[in-house]
Amino acid sequence: MKENWIIKEARKHDKTGDMAILENPRIRKYLDDLLIKRFWPVIRESLEDNMYNYSPRDNPETEFRLSHVLSRSLSFMLLDGDRVFFKGKLTCSTEHWMLGSEFFLSLPLDTDSRVVFEILGNSRFSGNPPTLSIDKRYGVYEITIQSGNGAGWGMYGENHIDDKIRESIDTNIDMYEFVMDEDLTADNLGEFLTIVYKVYEAF
Repeated sequence: MKENWIIKEARKHDKTGDMAILENPRIRKYLDDLLIKRFWPVIRESLEDNMYNYSPRDNPETEFRLSHVLSRSLSFMLLDGDRVFFKGKLTCSTEHWMLGSEFFLSLPLDTDSRVVFEILGNSRFSGNPPTLSIDKRYGVYEITIQSGNGAGWGMYGENHIDDKIRESIDTNIDMYEFVMDEDLTADNLGEFLTIVYKVYEAF
């Protein structure tokens, strides 16, 4: 009789530990291949098509994501020098996919408080409101804006995910370049938010 995959995987785990997470190796390979072979080339091409550093450069790695079904994810980021301004994460299971976006908006401490309050309290971010911290190393406010977009596999094809990946990366670059080119003020905040809403709306 063929050994159950659960028993086989359990034999591989360190018996001295107090917890074990078992993944069906067949499903894990399918999801890893989907992320690395199908979607990573699209992600890498979009990351390379700009002047910013990106990570990972080579040999991207997937990771386990805790969920009600086996899920695997692939993370990537954009950097200006060594400072990260965007993180993305594509997560896939046999049931659904999810593309997460995270933008780090750095603003000088003398920024008009109305700008900070409007971003933090914006009603269109109510489902996933931004968070605020102060980075004393650089003397800036850091507002983190997050979103997630996904669906079941039956709703859209893989080409739709390709488009979402490109849109997410391009939009975050546009956001970063907007605040690099000019100070964010009460007068131009609406223009900036129009860019943000392409990816980060969460009613």
